[in-house]
Amino acid sequence: MIHEDLGSWLTAARIARLPLILQSIRSQPPPGLKAGDAARVAWRSCGGPLTDVLPLIKVSIDAGLVIDKGERLQLTRLGHRVVTQDRQHGGTMLLLELIRAGLFSRQARVLGEVSEVDSRTGDVWCRRSVAIASAPQLVGVLRRFPRVRMTDKLFVPASLAAELSDIWVLPDRSTRSEPRREIGDRAELYSYRFEQSRAADRSKIRWVASDDEGLGYDIEDLNSTPSRRIEVKGSSGTEVRLILSVNEWEVSQLNPDTYEVHFWGGVNPTRTPREEYVALTRAGFPLIFRNLHAHLAQGLLQAQPSQYVVTVPQAGATVARVRDRDGKRVGPGSADTSAEVDSPRPDL
Repeated sequence: MIHEDLGSWLTAARIARLPLILQSIRSQPPPGLKAGDAARVAWRSCGGPLTDVLPLIKVSIDAGLVIDKGERLQLTRLGHRVVTQDRQHGGTMLLLELIRAGLFSRQARVLGEVSEVDSRTGDVWCRRSVAIASAPQLVGVLRRFPRVRMTDKLFVPASLAAELSDIWVLPDRSTRSEPRREIGDRAELYSYRFEQSRAADRSKIRWVASDDEGLGYDIEDLNSTPSRRIEVKGSSGTEVRLILSVNEWEVSQLNPDTYEVHFWGGVNPTRTPREEYVALTRAGFPLIFRNLHAHLAQGLLQAQPSQYVVTVPQAGATVARVRDRDGKRVGPGSADTSAEVDSPRPDL
């Protein structure tokens, strides 16, 4: 699975070498190019830094243009079409496949958030300086498309803007091989797409946690004032169990009317994100919980402490509410170290 974002590495000079690499693979007789010879053979065709060749081949594989069959590399059907027809399309056929593969996903998301959308036509525009600062490599790619205009503003037609917004790629942090992390990231992606699908202005839906995980929420909807703050939880099971950090708990208390929690159950990382999103929304997800603390007060939800902080008090201080499992009080110097501390703040 591709994770955002290779766009900052995929410069115009590197993209220009991709067609030559694809052609070098195509020129090899069946059963294909030996994987061990790939860098050397491709480099003879594309030139440039040798150290870039294997990453560019990996880009071709990620984009579905090349298939790795273990010891051999071959073009896919899509790869054959790109090699034989890309020139007729002014090079945009290859660029469109790179966009669809999510290789510019982070820059596409940021560009969408700083752009304006024509509600009548779906066309997108952004001030030139803002566009270049937000998505430099992507802007260079977009300018290759004939209907894209760049004056004091970047103009992207609706058809191409739709391609930029229809990318199903997880954030960089999922490159760590943690199943629980990927489930959480998938849930955030699904809520981001869910909110975009029903927003008056989709550019005002921000996936804030992809840039800052310390805000206490993951998605922000700027279509309303004050903005909605959405914390997202995901699970491989369907039982509703929400684990809130202290920060998330406090932010939900400070913003009771504009804070909500989305729960996605039955998340399965073996499915493609697009396929799974469709299946889960049809199953009724996300479950949305608004104003948690009012529901807790009414008994509609219940919260239990899930974490304890045990500290050693300073000399002379009173050790309060620290007891062992038999209810006996313990303190510094006690031989029993299996102490539990009453928690004044529960976590959901």
